[in-house]
Amino acid sequence: MQQPSTAITRDAAALRALVAEGVRQNPVVFVSDPVLLARLADPAADCSFEALGFDSLARMELCIWIQLEAGLEVTEAEMLDHPSVAALSAHLAARG
Repeated sequence: MQQPSTAITRDAAALRALVAEGVRQNPVVFVSDPVLLARLADPAADCSFEALGFDSLARMELCIWIQLEAGLEVTEAEMLDHPSVAALSAHLAARG
C-alpha cells in the first residue's frame, strides 16, 4: 500500500482520477459500456454511481479501495450524499 500524498488529498483532478480508477477496479461492478468507460476516462465528464450500476456492496468496495490506495476514509453515506464521480471527488477535495 502506498503512503497517501497530501497533494492528492487536495487536488480535485487527482481525486477524480482516483475515484474513476476505483470504479474500474471495483470487483462488484464491471463497467463494459463504452460510453460509460469514455465518460470515466474524460476528466470533464461525469458519471453517476447509479448509472455505473453501483449498489451498497459496490459502494462499500469503492470506499475500502480509496482508503487502501489513498488513505482517505470515505463512508457509504458520503457516497450517497455525493452520488457521482465528480461530486464525490469535489467533496473529498473540499474536505482536504
